Amino acid sequence: MHRRAFFNILTTGLGALWLLPLKAMAAAWNKSAFDAVGLQDALTSLAIGNILQTKELQLVAPDKAENGAIIQIEATSLLPNTEAIYVLVDKNPTALLGKYEFKNGAQSFFVTRIKMAETSDVTLVAKVGEQFYATSKKVEVLENGCGGGGSANEKFEPSMKLRAKLVGDVTEVKAIIIHPMHTGRGKDDLNNIIPAHFIQTAMVSLNDKPVLEMQLGTGISKNPYLTFRLKNAKVGDKISVIWADNQGKSGAGSVDVTAG
Repeated sequence: MHRRAFFNILTTGLGALWLLPLKAMAAAWNKSAFDAVGLQDALTSLAIGNILQTKELQLVAPDKAENGAIIQIEATSLLPNTEAIYVLVDKNPTALLGKYEFKNGAQSFFVTRIKMAETSDVTLVAKVGEQFYATSKKVEVLENGCGGGGSANEKFEPSMKLRAKLVGDVTEVKAIIIHPMHTGRGKDDLNNIIPAHFIQTAMVSLNDKPVLEMQLGTGISKNPYLTFRLKNAKVGDKISVIWADNQGKSGAGSVDVTAG
């Protein structure tokens, strides 16, 4: 494959060893939190309280979004020992979009793309031990992006694209998972509701050791995109990604770390 290609295309498929972490992740998926309507209800379901505002938790998001279906955000925590970052949008049909848990050298940083129903604050909450920290930014949305679209009968072939490049002592991983991410609120051309179909859990591993675990809701954009960074990787090491959705489908792929 051409080394200048932006992504390496992966094969998908699962063996018995992949199923064990997927089952554990599925059991941990917080249904009550992801079903919660409104920011405060979601925080209560997550048992998050005593939140402090901080500039050490940074959110990059557009001031204005033409299309609420695809809004790119960047999250960075400069707080030492950050364990996880939550993404929430207060005025979405369900407020919790995702939880990103960092392990084994993963930096507390990621880029993803989200859906927003209307103008609202995007809020990040970082967990450091028993303390929680937050920051927010208002994003003006011109077109509702939470309705979804397409058809429940469209052909769905799971696939993944992945790249991992080492620059200095940091490896940057970029991934796209091909998935419809139906919210359960969109309608097809015949005005029928398209059933919810979205990735619930995903995990990134370095040489089979977890570095990033994710719980996701319906507020993540179609064909989920992720950038994140980690240390402790070297050229030739294996980056693996596995995921599972709410309809029992799953996928996996891997790629070797290359020099940047």
